[in-house]
Amino acid sequence: MRVRCIGYNRGQSAEFVLERPPRIVEYVMLVLRSRTFFSFDGGRTCAPPGSVLIYDKTTPQHFGADGEPFLHDWITFDLTESERQDVLAAGVRFDEVMNVRDVSVLSELIKTVQHEIYSGNAAAKQTADLYLHILLLKLAEQATFSGSDTGRYHAELGRLRAEIYANPKQKRSAREMAESLNISVSYFQHLYKQQFGTAPVADVINSRIEYAKELLSSTGYTVKMIADELDYPSDVQFIQQFKSVTGQTPKSYRGNTDKA
Repeated sequence: MRVRCIGYNRGQSAEFVLERPPRIVEYVMLVLRSRTFFSFDGGRTCAPPGSVLIYDKTTPQHFGADGEPFLHDWITFDLTESERQDVLAAGVRFDEVMNVRDVSVLSELIKTVQHEIYSGNAAAKQTADLYLHILLLKLAEQATFSGSDTGRYHAELGRLRAEIYANPKQKRSAREMAESLNISVSYFQHLYKQQFGTAPVADVINSRIEYAKELLSSTGYTVKMIADELDYPSDVQFIQQFKSVTGQTPKSYRGNTDKA
């Protein structure tokens, strides 16, 4: 997996059109920031901002601005045949417009790759190639999502979950979380379970237990101190919930961690 060339936030006029023969030695990924047309075998496809297309190495390229200034990110790269098959198996498609949930994730990765390539760092090339792998994985993750229910709220749910794990001491109810997204409790619970595979309140509890495990393994806090830190009504309730989630008491967990 090798990056060949890259461009971040590049612009052209509203009359921009590009036609060129197959690149043969490289794939071309376009991350669209403006309306764009593509022509394949005489047919014309219009793609909205936020779409992505990867030209296969053997495909002639014909695309351009669709009624407004042309703005995009792009990256050219090469794959071994094994890597190509892995990318296809992950859900990435060539020569097909892919709608993605949050194109900014891909744009930021391309920006990072560009910075790395021109950084002059000793391992810049190897680092850029690793970022390319991440970029393709994130594209597969974004583009293969069904989007039927959670697409509209995907980014907000992701931010909410990140906030839950960043601030495990904060108490949260399903109702409060649903209200933060301005949706009903039942719909929120359905979306959350669909996206993350767990109930939201269970995830809140898990974030607290994960934080407790961190304190048990890295500090000398007593069990009562940890229960107080997480605002449990009592250390007994904390111990019960910890054991329910992990299958062991906090004391046993600390002992096993110390032995590891």
